[in-house]
Amino acid sequence: MVENIKDCERIHLFRDISREEIEKMFRCSKTVERSFEDGSYVFRQGETPKNLFLILEGSVMISKDFASGKRDVLFVVGQGDVFGEMYLFADARTYWYDAIAQGKVKLLEIPWEFFYCFCSNACEHHRMITKNMLEIQSEKNFAMTRKLHLLSGTTLRERIALWLNEQVDDNSAGTHIVRLAMNREELADYLGTTRPSLSRELMKMQQEQLIETDRNTIKIVDRDALEALY
Repeated sequence: MVENIKDCERIHLFRDISREEIEKMFRCSKTVERSFEDGSYVFRQGETPKNLFLILEGSVMISKDFASGKRDVLFVVGQGDVFGEMYLFADARTYWYDAIAQGKVKLLEIPWEFFYCFCSNACEHHRMITKNMLEIQSEKNFAMTRKLHLLSGTTLRERIALWLNEQVDDNSAGTHIVRLAMNREELADYLGTTRPSLSRELMKMQQEQLIETDRNTIKIVDRDALEALY
């Protein structure tokens, strides 16, 4: 059962779909709302994909764990985002990655059968949600292309500079501020390094007056110099 339908109207997946149609869609698809505690798994690699997930509150880390103990953070999804969509039409029988709650998370589980089949009434919301899903997949493909560009940096400093310039909030009162959605360990995994190496490089960059680091933000002091690193 989904408690608060009105919050869904502002989400991309339900764009141009009325509240009445959203309610009808949830009944038709047998959508359920679930909650997860910090660090708990929404699903694990190796499990069988069955649902599309949409985050109502909190954020979820998508990561790949290896037998060596190494973790590769692929990306983090937050409120209003969907995940698991790459398995929707793919010929893959198991998840290749984990989905882990960061803090308390509330999400919707929408069974895939709803996207595969149109009901006998040929509902308009089916057409709109399919259109919205294609838009979301295009945005995700662009985000993954940006990560490939990020990983093209041959040194850790280059990767940090690329990432900072991609993430900077240019609307933050004339300053260049990056607000961190990941902790240092998760960011290190995302950048393909270790936490100590990341901390050392950030400290060096701060000493060179390229950046200023805080607990939850990084301020770019000299953006031109940062861009010259790659």
